[in-house]
Amino acid sequence: MFTSKSSRVVRGAVATAVCLVLAFGTAGVALAGQGSHSRGHSDISSRDHGHWNATGGTISALGTNSITLKDRQGTSTTYTTTGTTTYFEGSTAGVVGDLAVGEQVNLALTSTTPQSVTKVTIWLVHFTGQVSAVAGNVITITGFHNTTLTVNVSGSTTYTSGGAASTHAAVVVGAQISAVGLAGSSAGSLNANSVNIKVPFNHSFGHGHSQNHGQGFGQGHGKSFGHSRH
Repeated sequence: MFTSKSSRVVRGAVATAVCLVLAFGTAGVALAGQGSHSRGHSDISSRDHGHWNATGGTISALGTNSITLKDRQGTSTTYTTTGTTTYFEGSTAGVVGDLAVGEQVNLALTSTTPQSVTKVTIWLVHFTGQVSAVAGNVITITGFHNTTLTVNVSGSTTYTSGGAASTHAAVVVGAQISAVGLAGSSAGSLNANSVNIKVPFNHSFGHGHSQNHGQGFGQGHGKSFGHSRH
């Protein structure tokens, strides 16, 4: 009698243990799948995204037919370029000569092994600030936190002001500008592809303020915020 009862207790315990193992096993598989999915989206390496075939990082070395990138973890990997590799500065077509150590780039890779680079996209640098000096093709601006930045321009640099074409002559001390281009050879500098001169605030709204305090203030306040976002 004791033996039969003990057997039932043991069988019940075993069945409970099996159910717990299955439950935890299923949860573990689900969690493992979630972890893999998350890691895949946080790493653009082609090793995690075979269908994406791309990677990115900072150029640490350049060879005749190779680019060495350093990732966020400090790991360096060398990739092979070919005669059909294309180069872009953002969305604008470029040349291999645009590459320089220190630039951040994205590489599109072939899906076959060994992989080679099909496209190189250089990340463009954006500077915004107030012009403090203009000396020939060198524009010095004061950026956020009073940082001094250097914008190098050339004959191929384009200029806009308020959405319309402009010229280098419009870049004067005190003007607010934004410049886009490749990182320069020294820290805090860029070689500008384009320069946008920001249009000064339209002070005509100030007259509205003197005539009607409530309405004028509301209009002026709104325009001020719009200007800061420009």
